[in-house]
Amino acid sequence: MKTLYHAVADFVKKDFNGSVYGITMLFLAVAMFINYSKGIDLNWFDTRGGFNQRLAYYGLLFGGTYFMTALLAAKGAETSYLKDWRFWALAISFVFIAAIPKLHIFKLMDVRAHGWNLHEMVFASRSHFFFHQMVISLIGLGIVKLLFHKWVAIDYGFRADWKTLKPYFFVLALMAPLVIGASFFPDFQHAYPQYKPWDYTNVFNLSIAQQTTIFEICYSTGFVAVEAVFRGALAITMIKVMGSRAVLAMASFYCVFHFGKPAGEAVGAFFGGYALGVLAIHSRSVLGGLIVHLGVAMLMESMGYLHYFF
Repeated sequence: MKTLYHAVADFVKKDFNGSVYGITMLFLAVAMFINYSKGIDLNWFDTRGGFNQRLAYYGLLFGGTYFMTALLAAKGAETSYLKDWRFWALAISFVFIAAIPKLHIFKLMDVRAHGWNLHEMVFASRSHFFFHQMVISLIGLGIVKLLFHKWVAIDYGFRADWKTLKPYFFVLALMAPLVIGASFFPDFQHAYPQYKPWDYTNVFNLSIAQQTTIFEICYSTGFVAVEAVFRGALAITMIKVMGSRAVLAMASFYCVFHFGKPAGEAVGAFFGGYALGVLAIHSRSVLGGLIVHLGVAMLMESMGYLHYFF
């Protein structure tokens, strides 16, 4: 634990710039206000309206946030990455890979092509999304590595040993009481579990327990994609191009990536994503972060089920 704490503290001490971090926080606060305010009409960006609306929304939200933060973070950075073509090529590629599942392109399955009833389509669609996210993300990251490995030592951090992973279980244990406490708030119980099997009937003749098991397995696969893109690509790899400011840009993107979930979770995503990014760079591994991320997610899901049934 001390090693992880000192790794984060030393990184912040080295990278922190009051104006850069302050303006970034202000920018994210404005973005959160716009997204979560009930008084602001965002109907034009209705992501259910079609590809053009989704592209506009996620292009502005994901791309706008990442590149605005990168622009702000360039002040006083250790490298002039805005003048480096590798930054633009890799950043555009990684942001696009993160957005692909949201854009509903390159689908592995069309749930409307099988004659399923509405509840079966919802179940298949929700389960498919996360597995699709993992498969598409890993394929995309593989293509980027194939294309750019001559110019950048691309590394997604899929390595670890027990010594590296052990402290992350203590981090997970420390976070557990916070998650349990948060689970008593109404917005948490509205959001979790992600799929509520009791709302659906006649789903492939599956029981609630069977629906839950299948969905949670699929849901878990999505975290492999998230850690690979955010901590592997946007932290471990991008730090080689951007220097230490890669973490701030990644954390800002990670914050807005959680828009649609409770506001507190989006705020926590910035700080948690920042810390996990630093630790991934420190250990050159995303697997420790995957343990924490997946562990917290499964605890949140479990608390959602417990609050409903008990």
